[in-house]
Amino acid sequence: MTTKRRPSTKRDLLTVKQVENAKPQEKDVILNDGGGLNLRITPAGARIWRFRYTLSGKAYTYTIGEGGLREVRDRVAAMRKLLDQNIEPMAHEQAERDKAEQERQEVERQRQEAERARLAKIEAERIERESRRMFGDTVNQWHELALSKRKDKGKETMRIFTKDVLPRLAHKELGSVTKADLLAIFDRVTARGAHVLANHIFGDLRQFFNWCDARELVSKHPLRGITKKDVGGAQPERERVLSADELRTLKAKMPDAHFERQTELAIWLMLSTLARVGELTQAKWEHIDFNAGTWTIPAGNAKNAREHVVFLSDFAMRHFEDLRSVNGWQDVWCFPSERTNEHLCLRSFSKQIKDRQRDTALSNRTMRGLGVLKLPGGDWTPHDLRRTGATMMGELGISSDVIERCLNHVEASKLKRTYQRHELKAERVQAWARLGERIDELLNGTERKVLPFKRVA
Repeated sequence: MTTKRRPSTKRDLLTVKQVENAKPQEKDVILNDGGGLNLRITPAGARIWRFRYTLSGKAYTYTIGEGGLREVRDRVAAMRKLLDQNIEPMAHEQAERDKAEQERQEVERQRQEAERARLAKIEAERIERESRRMFGDTVNQWHELALSKRKDKGKETMRIFTKDVLPRLAHKELGSVTKADLLAIFDRVTARGAHVLANHIFGDLRQFFNWCDARELVSKHPLRGITKKDVGGAQPERERVLSADELRTLKAKMPDAHFERQTELAIWLMLSTLARVGELTQAKWEHIDFNAGTWTIPAGNAKNAREHVVFLSDFAMRHFEDLRSVNGWQDVWCFPSERTNEHLCLRSFSKQIKDRQRDTALSNRTMRGLGVLKLPGGDWTPHDLRRTGATMMGELGISSDVIERCLNHVEASKLKRTYQRHELKAERVQAWARLGERIDELLNGTERKVLPFKRVA
């Protein structure tokens, strides 16, 4: 059914001038243009065109809004053509809008699909490119960006990698390194009896691949599912303590060990201060206060990253003074390296001591003093001297909490760490003094009057 409307006459039509000159009144002003089109002028001055029509017996009002007379007539003419085709203009416009929106959405969907495809291609190319990264080059990058932040700048790990890992994997593509490749390395290390070293290599390689995984340099972690029991096995906690007789024997054997004097002094300093070998090796003369009788271990040198003050006994003071006369007063380091301007290698004392407990010398290592430092209780290490000194303190009646402070151990209980801030300074001074006296007595036969240990309030 078509729209029925009154044919327009010339007198019904508005002129542009009439529209432009029409002014707002106190009430709405309605200007008819014929054929259902009129202009409403509100008291506020709004000029709103409306088109009224009927279709299938139903009346409609289309609000056109503002616009010029000719522009509005063109729009109404287009709507009348739709009405002649029995098409409702507002529904038609909504359908056109819906169609346009669907087309827009389809274009957006295609754009997103194209973008996803582009990104997938880039990712595939990246994975392919990264898979061609050489293992050795990536290790060097890891060393530069992460490993170098360790206390030793990653030197020890790189030394081990250079010996046991890189010769077999350096020129292999990172993405092609398999679990079998890595287990083969661990097996070679354990085959020569170095189970602890195998576990150290495992730990460092796991950190390396964690670093690679976080940066999506590898598609899968080749060590996932591997534990220490699959590598070097569980590491038993060392309990080696040198007995009094062994300490006397050790001193007696020193001349045949052909140590440099600084190494002998280092052994007795580790025993009398309870210091770790790395802390002693990195000591500077500026850390030693001969007037106050203290050695301050900076946080950067301490294993737990906490500054630690050692109150030196007479025994320890004599050995530091002897060390200074041996190594000179102008050097920065207590144990300077002859090859660099730095301190000795952190493993130097450990290697020297271990070499003198071997039956045969390693290649390019000293043959002097082979087996000389073997003791009845079995192999011993520099760290066993620290444990021995702490044990001697306990035998002297010094309480465990004082010994723990002397060892610079972190209190396991968070509650105690938070509320028990007492540093036990006086007790630690006594503890180290008593230990020094006991060592003097064992090694030099110096009988001293030993006072009972008293806890200072």
